[in-house]
Amino acid sequence: MLLRDATGHRPRYLTCALSSGNRAGKTLLLDVLLLHGTLYKYGTPPPAEGDERALYAHAQRRFAAYHFGISVDVCEIVAEDIRAIMAGTHYAQSHGCPLTEAMGKGVWGITGQRGALDFSWHEVLGGGTIAFRTSGEKAVSQLGRDMHLITFDECGFEPALEFIVEEVLHLRRLSTGGQLVMVSTPSEGFNQWHDQWIKGDPDDPQRDPDRISMRMSTRDNVGYGISDELFDRMVAGMQPHLVPQNIDGYFIEGERGFFDARAVDACFVDGMPHRQEPEPRGRYVQGVDPALTHDSTWSVVLKIVAGQPAIGVLAQRKQGKQTVTAVSGLVRDTHLAYDEGSARCDTGLDTTGFGGKVFHDTLRDLTGLRAVEFGGRGQRKLTILTDLKGLIEQGKLRFPRTGIWLELRSQLLAYRLADRKLKTDAVMALAVAARVMVRYQQVVAAPASPFTFFDQSSNPVGRQNRVITDREFLGGRLPTSTLEGWPPKPVEDWLVES
Repeated sequence: MLLRDATGHRPRYLTCALSSGNRAGKTLLLDVLLLHGTLYKYGTPPPAEGDERALYAHAQRRFAAYHFGISVDVCEIVAEDIRAIMAGTHYAQSHGCPLTEAMGKGVWGITGQRGALDFSWHEVLGGGTIAFRTSGEKAVSQLGRDMHLITFDECGFEPALEFIVEEVLHLRRLSTGGQLVMVSTPSEGFNQWHDQWIKGDPDDPQRDPDRISMRMSTRDNVGYGISDELFDRMVAGMQPHLVPQNIDGYFIEGERGFFDARAVDACFVDGMPHRQEPEPRGRYVQGVDPALTHDSTWSVVLKIVAGQPAIGVLAQRKQGKQTVTAVSGLVRDTHLAYDEGSARCDTGLDTTGFGGKVFHDTLRDLTGLRAVEFGGRGQRKLTILTDLKGLIEQGKLRFPRTGIWLELRSQLLAYRLADRKLKTDAVMALAVAARVMVRYQQVVAAPASPFTFFDQSSNPVGRQNRVITDREFLGGRLPTSTLEGWPPKPVEDWLVES
């Protein structure tokens, strides 16, 4: 983590992710990173040797490190650990703190109140500071600050991790080039922490060159902070399938995950364009999960090709408070774009609840609009999601592995049937599209029954389950040739001819 690049002072890796087992020593690691970084002003050019003016300027140069935790208690674990190290009372120290003994207790200090503690070095040692803060309210209270070094403890349990990293912390180091270090024990399932970790996976030849990801096992700490006996007792009390996660820092598939993680991952393919325009005679299905207030509106468009996996050609998202006009416009524009010329599009709309029915009424003039209800009978939602699960596990869906599609991937990996507190908008939009696609394929593939005058099910006008073409289903139009030769001739005419 403390490697330098060719300049000799800038960090070799701008973002580090460490997946750690429990009691593996990650707190002490963070202590060392923060103390070393603020004392040596990690990332800033060192002063020229023998130049007193340069030495003075370097000592006066501001250096602000920030340590974040998911709560006040988690955040201040590191603060209390640093206090113990500087006082010489840390359990890893056997001879006190040489720096404090040599220069006195005044060379460092921790001030502030709980939830807003600050550590600072004396001006003689450069005056670097460490601010201990929480990621509450998505850490937006830290906007506008320049950060030279950032650490984030137990970030795997932060539900808004992606937003905090991309929209807050990353932008705070634009002017400093500071390093971001994320450390956490993995939680059950593939979540946002897993997505951050794999961006720097050393086994991936396509990883981001400015990122590095590592693992730290509890086994490496046996004999230092943990005895052999205590370690064996810890492992004996764990469920066997959780040992790789809780001890060795590996990400494992959650038992409560609804979709198979390997099957989901296989659906997302590198090299596919994130958007494809409609093609002549193309068959498309749009799934929409509309929202007006707290949730996001998602629209997913699939291209259906006979005998091949359906391809994701467009994904769109609207966030924040929305209007019926704006959401309806999104759905309408997308539908008409893929239902132009010889191309046909069928749009499925989640009409669960009053809001969904309002959208349906607004868009009822669209040809090929289908209502999909998740409510009603308890098994209806499970049936729709099971259809989607089957398509994924059978390899009948393909999506680009880039951009907004990665959000869909994250939601699929994290989805559980008890989804009250989960982000599910993208999953629901895909489930709606899959539902319409399954219905479409059933209609197109349905076998034609032989015609008989005595079976009304074969009546091309009157029967309800008539086999229609894909053009009829998607376009909602009946060709005039369907009615040719109907009604049949009277029985008397048949007798005369025979």
